[in-house]
Amino acid sequence: MRVVFAVVAGLGLTIGAGAVWWQAKENAAEQSPVALSVPQSEPSAHRELASEEPPALPMVEIIGERYVAAPEALLAEQNRDPSQVPVPSQAVVTALRESMENGDPRTPPLVRSEDLRELPSAAELADPDLYQQYEQRQNQKVYASFASAATQKITELETMIARAEADGLPPEQIQEGREKLEGLRNQRDEILQAHPEVAETLQSASAGSAAQE
Repeated sequence: MRVVFAVVAGLGLTIGAGAVWWQAKENAAEQSPVALSVPQSEPSAHRELASEEPPALPMVEIIGERYVAAPEALLAEQNRDPSQVPVPSQAVVTALRESMENGDPRTPPLVRSEDLRELPSAAELADPDLYQQYEQRQNQKVYASFASAATQKITELETMIARAEADGLPPEQIQEGREKLEGLRNQRDEILQAHPEVAETLQSASAGSAAQE
């Protein structure tokens, strides 16, 4: 009889332990976090996006006022269709060849000055007073040269303005010429007032020219 009770008690303990274990397993399953599956982008998608980037433009050079592609792109164009490659016009090539051989005709000619600066003598270099007189003479020559050139230019501008008025040119162009004429007169008059000896030199030169005529 005692054996039967012991067997029944052992079965009860076993069933109770199993029930407790099962209940604990269900609670753990309810509390465990759910793993979310995040789709990962495939490497091929990155390669496709990279392949969609625009290609780099070829370097462009300007030759003879016409656009010519860089050597790499030019070679590719020649391999496809040589007739589509832009080339300088014959006139540009001829002008370039002539300028290389004979120079550019638009370049102003070089004008060599005939009135070179007078060098001081040995006595003037040795004596400070004589050297100062030498410097004054040189400055007077410079002022006289400018005043003489300004007087000649003033006469030319007066003639051009009178011709422009007779031809009916726009007033703004005539006014521009008058402003240049007025500025040149002011510069000449300032030099003549600051250096009266220059005016005497110009008068002597004018008298000599009139006597020769």
